[in-house]
Amino acid sequence: MSAFATGLRRVEDGLAAVAAVALLALTGLMVAEVVLRYVVAAPLSWALGFTTEYLLTAIFFLGLPYTVRAGAHVRIDVLHRVLPDRARWWCTVVGGVLSVLFVAALTWAGITLTAGAWSGGDIPPPGGSELSWPVWTSVIMVPMGTGVTLLRLLALLAVPGQEVTD
Repeated sequence: MSAFATGLRRVEDGLAAVAAVALLALTGLMVAEVVLRYVVAAPLSWALGFTTEYLLTAIFFLGLPYTVRAGAHVRIDVLHRVLPDRARWWCTVVGGVLSVLFVAALTWAGITLTAGAWSGGDIPPPGGSELSWPVWTSVIMVPMGTGVTLLRLLALLAVPGQEVTD
């Protein structure tokens, strides 16, 4: 395995670990929220904002590179399995190119959004969110996850038909 492949795998594993911790935190936070809301009548005022702005964003975007590497993304397997080898190869290449273009656009949009939020010092207006943290602290997960996903997609496209499994 090349140094690039090893490094990419380590970064994907690290992001997946953060996504897994976010999933555990989300579960624990929701249990605590339900107990506090219905048993003690004192809900956590910040739980919804933290869940939607940070935990769900981390779970989705930081888990995305690992999902692509593991081949757990959505694909029309029924069609893919019945196609002849040559047609399957072309579908893989075309799907890969379209995926690269989409994820590259998403990465660029995420970088632009994060840079704008960082340079502008954006924070939600009073009453606009339960959390008054800088916006860039949550949106930075978009280009982080999609940037690594883009590298994985390019690596897969370099060898069309290659299936990556763990």
